[in-house]
Amino acid sequence: MFGYHWIFEQCQTFDLVYEKNTEAIKKAMLTDGIWMLVTNICETTEPKEYRLNPRELIKAYRDKNRVEEGFKEVKSFLKFQPTFVYTKEHVRAHYTICILSYLLDVTITNKLRENRIESVSSVNKMYRILERCEIGKLGLKGDKSRILKLTTMTNAQKNILEMFNCKYLGMNSHLKSIGVKRM
Repeated sequence: MFGYHWIFEQCQTFDLVYEKNTEAIKKAMLTDGIWMLVTNICETTEPKEYRLNPRELIKAYRDKNRVEEGFKEVKSFLKFQPTFVYTKEHVRAHYTICILSYLLDVTITNKLRENRIESVSSVNKMYRILERCEIGKLGLKGDKSRILKLTTMTNAQKNILEMFNCKYLGMNSHLKSIGVKRM
């Protein structure tokens, strides 16, 4: 523990005797409230476009937690399996997908704050509502032809599409253009 020096002695009694190590306490008090950030990004070694002033460094460090929380959120709604990538390109691609997913999640969250939709209280609830909107492939046994049919959209699903100016995705003309019929 900081500021304390522990001395252990074996004794035969239950009397406890202790004393404060005032020098150790004074020394520890010199660093009370001090927070230090050490970085390898400095003015002498980094090109100008990568340099950060002290305020930017502190902000970037503190924002790190927001990014980590964002990754946790992304993993929760995407249901990621552990992904092992080894090449620089694969790491970059995986990272890009995660960032874009997080951006999509934040954008949807902000849209939901601006436009309240009845029965849609969170982003996860919205995903659950939309995942029930499915296109089924129908056909007869022995016949190779198949028909694609969209399940009937609920009002909540229609409202979500409208919120994102994507109402056309559920319209017959669009569905027909991609070979899907309504149920």
